[in-house]
Amino acid sequence: MSVWWEHVRSLLSLRAHEHATLPDLRGLESRRARVERTHFLADDHERSHNGDRMYVLRREPRNSRDASSIAVYARGRGVGYVSDAHALGIAPLLDDLGGAAVVNGLGSTAGSSRLWVELPDEHALRDFVGSYRAA
Repeated sequence: MSVWWEHVRSLLSLRAHEHATLPDLRGLESRRARVERTHFLADDHERSHNGDRMYVLRREPRNSRDASSIAVYARGRGVGYVSDAHALGIAPLLDDLGGAAVVNGLGSTAGSSRLWVELPDEHALRDFVGSYRAA
């Protein structure tokens, strides 16, 4: 699907507006992690776009593979998953936030089709959850 059509589809479905209601974790201390189990390959246009991208982490507690599963979404479509090792620590905290949150994505690096996501540091996320509950 072409990129322009994805933008139109996102605008028509109002998905862009839904992100405003999600907790925004982009300001937290984070670490780069590879998006796992992806069938999405970045095309030339995506690889040429530098800078941060908005990704959404969404819990999938009913996932038959792993109850701690966290899917990674970009532009309204699933592009892969957080690794099991990373998901185990942040899944309960993400549940406390309602099951989804906005994070930075890094897209792919030059010459690669791999996608990367910035995962919040577990301690910083724990502090954020505490203040989020208090608000």
